Amino acid sequence: MLKTVLFIVFLSAASCAASRKPIAEYTSSNLTESLPSAVSLDVAFDLSNNNDEPVRLVQFRYTVSVAGDTVYRGLAEAEQTLPRGSTTATTIPIVLPRSYLVGNDTVVWHLRGTLDYLSHGALAETLVDSKLWQPSITIAASDFIVVPTIE
Repeated sequence: MLKTVLFIVFLSAASCAASRKPIAEYTSSNLTESLPSAVSLDVAFDLSNNNDEPVRLVQFRYTVSVAGDTVYRGLAEAEQTLPRGSTTATTIPIVLPRSYLVGNDTVVWHLRGTLDYLSHGALAETLVDSKLWQPSITIAASDFIVVPTIE
């Protein structure tokens, strides 16, 4: 039984290795809300698929840090399919608590996480559905925010 499972995992890895991972490139951030307790931003990425087949994007998992402290943990559904040979823009939300912004004109934030995706093919889908394998890529972004005043 174990040999069968290992063989299936090996076949999946070999078939999925022929498929290139999508590419996530940070492009910008935009202040979306400023409250007395926190500010929120939309962080934008360009997502590229260099394969001959579409790639289904599943879920973003990420953390945001300020001055070395984790200030936010995010989970966002990707809910899109990247057509073959294409690039599309997407955003994910982050929240920065005011306690990390007080006394600063600007604050540098760092985002690091993963984007789970599903390769094309029945075998890849079966392995993901059975929780034996979930392909993902690393996402990262870093920028600064001009601290908005509290109104």
